[in-house]
Amino acid sequence: MSRSIAVVGAGLAGVTTAYELAALGFQVQVFERGGSVAEQASFASSALLSPFLPGLADASAPAPLGFRLRRWRAGRKGGDDAVSQLAALSRLSLARTTELRHELGLDDEASDGLLIALADAKRTAAAEALLEGWQALGLQVELIEAGEARLREPGLNADAPLSAALALAHGGAGNARLFAQQLRLQAQRLGAGFRFHTTVRAIAADGAGLMLRHEYTPPAEAPTRSAEREAGDTLPQPLGPQDERFDAAVLCNGLDAPTLLGERLPLSAQHEASVTAPLRLVEGYPDLGPKAGWVDPSRDLSVARAGQRVRVSGGLTVTDARARVNPDYEALHRGLQHWFPGSVLHQQVQQGQARRAMSADGLPLLGASGRPGLWLNLSLGGQGWGLTCGSAQVLAQLIAGQAPAVDIAALGPQRL
Repeated sequence: MSRSIAVVGAGLAGVTTAYELAALGFQVQVFERGGSVAEQASFASSALLSPFLPGLADASAPAPLGFRLRRWRAGRKGGDDAVSQLAALSRLSLARTTELRHELGLDDEASDGLLIALADAKRTAAAEALLEGWQALGLQVELIEAGEARLREPGLNADAPLSAALALAHGGAGNARLFAQQLRLQAQRLGAGFRFHTTVRAIAADGAGLMLRHEYTPPAEAPTRSAEREAGDTLPQPLGPQDERFDAAVLCNGLDAPTLLGERLPLSAQHEASVTAPLRLVEGYPDLGPKAGWVDPSRDLSVARAGQRVRVSGGLTVTDARARVNPDYEALHRGLQHWFPGSVLHQQVQQGQARRAMSADGLPLLGASGRPGLWLNLSLGGQGWGLTCGSAQVLAQLIAGQAPAVDIAALGPQRL
């Protein structure tokens, strides 16, 4: 197979898409306006690897009136096919992530296990009401007692109220950026190219394929020592706009995708804050911090173990596409202290913020865009990166004309 494919964006979605396409024999070229992989939304996002659980998350995240209205309309349309397809995709994706780790020897500081806290009897009853529906979707979810949850996570605060917990089979956590960096090398071994500090300006279609106009846009100043790039990431390119022909292109560039698509997509921005800190190592206290992934929907909080560090993420906020927010990092510290007191070195904390595209129904945009040769991989935010590897694999299969491992027809942009 000799078809040439452009991938726009080298976040986790772009890197996994590039790898899956290269593995199928395509000639792949990735364009990224930043200086390396996973520098934007994938850099500071949740470390969770979670299956999709419909109906679990609170719908009370701050959002503008226009978005709430679009979400209400989307809810009236239903979406049973989309929900079942997303559940199947999440199962496939977690399996694909494990497969890539084992086959390629990837080490992303993974931890196995994911529990969802049910802080009171009301939340436990609500989860019980949803349990049968989740299991009907093929999701392996178990409702466990609070005592069992504390045995699995011995670092939990003994004084924190806990009614029960949901245990999610095959869930866990991992360092998304580390995964992307290692998978990029594997994609390059398969022949994929990466051009950094390169901005794609436009994509035009003609009878022979797609003409992609891009421009080398290096930073005005050389990076400081704290922002050094990997070797080979900043190789200079010719200055000025350059035109290059491809057979197809995949947009993995989030909120910038509508500009290149040339169509208006009703997308909003979803913001997520995170803090990452080293785990405290105290002799005689081996159980400080989480063993794997811990989610508290009541606090809009997730806590994940990645090697000898802990990442806390939450504060999900929806805004207009170009708006910015001021993250409440203190709320994340309070949530961590509530569940895992004294578990990290707060003086060495790193703060981060991720910003992703979000549709009104909260589902990803995957598949053909409606324009010949142009595809979308705009993943769901706010639930970690559990959908990433499966989305890339299925999309590559569709581009290759193969039967996809799971049906994602209901997740395409046409539903909007």
